[in-house]
Amino acid sequence: MKKFLCLFVFMFSLFSVHAQSQDTREGMQMLVQRIDSLEHELSYLKLTYAVNTLNSDIAVFANEVYAKSIAIRLDIYSRNFDSKLGDSYQQYYESCQHKKQSISELIEVRKISFTLSVMTHPYSENELDMLKASYGVVDHGYDALEGSMDLLKLTIDEYNKFL
Repeated sequence: MKKFLCLFVFMFSLFSVHAQSQDTREGMQMLVQRIDSLEHELSYLKLTYAVNTLNSDIAVFANEVYAKSIAIRLDIYSRNFDSKLGDSYQQYYESCQHKKQSISELIEVRKISFTLSVMTHPYSENELDMLKASYGVVDHGYDALEGSMDLLKLTIDEYNKFL
């Protein structure tokens, strides 16, 4: 009877160990899946944040340039002419050109980053469509910036004619 009881306890413990190892494997698989899911979500959120930040930065800068051109037009209409002011407007335009060039380079870097991320992460069609649409907005924002820069240049040239 002791042998039977020992054999029974031994078999029961083997069954228990096997069940625990099975639970551990399933738990690990669920954990790995959850980590993959979180990594995917984080990657998507990072890309979305980068695009939205870039869009905001471009829009703010375009509005700043447009507002400056309006201020210069007000100086023209009010006949407020000063050669030093004209020089500062020209310097402002040149600094805006440098910033616009930096934004252009940043857009290219972000697009490369976007392409690499899309190649390495399995985004859904919905996610890809949203990201592509956001990058389309970046291009339109940059076009608006170029329009604001052109307007600023015309306004500064007009101001300098009156000096």
